[in-house]
Formats: sequence, structure tokens, C-alpha cells
Amino acid sequence: MTTEHSTLIAAGIDELTEQNPFREGRVSPAKAIDGPGFKMRHLAFATGVVMKEHSAPVPLLIHVAAGRVLLRIDGAEHTLTSGGVYYIAPKVPHEVEASEPSRLLLTLIG
Repeated sequence: MTTEHSTLIAAGIDELTEQNPFREGRVSPAKAIDGPGFKMRHLAFATGVVMKEHSAPVPLLIHVAAGRVLLRIDGAEHTLTSGGVYYIAPKVPHEVEASEPSRLLLTLIG
């Protein structure tokens, strides 16, 4: 539901699942919303899928909506589970691997 001042992106995980199903062997990206100063994307990862090392020109917030992922950054590996949130500065290389079916909400700031 969208009004002049607000937008419901998803009321829960079931709606996110309907909006962006898993695709075997690859990351399934979907636009959630673009707003003033930010873009939010919904990434669905099937088990074992790796988003190979990359970087973004803007700051990122990664929020794990469901599942478990390994985030590799700065020579370290971090396990993030449902509810986990991680900030990444601009231009910092990182890699994400799904340990199980996972859904990430990625916010690009700026």
C-alpha cells in the first residue's frame, strides 16, 4: 500500500517470498524501493549460491530477513542469521555465500 508519505514494501517474510522466489544456482535480485537518498534491493539466495567478491560505490546496509549467510570482508568471515545487520563502507570488497536459503534486504545509501 502506498500513500503520499509511506509505502508498505512487505508485511512479512511470506510477502517477500511471493515477490522474489529463489532461483536455483543464482542470486535473484528484485527492486524493493528507491527513495530520496537510498535504494533498497531484495536478494534471494538459494543454498550454496555465492555472490562473488564485489564492491559498491556507496555505503551499504545488509539486513538478513531470513536464512544464514557468510559475509567475507577485510580478511574475515562473519556468519549472519535472521535479523543480522552489517554496514559496509563505500568501495570495500566483500563476498556473500548462502549457507541455507536466505533473503537479504540491501540498502544502498546515497
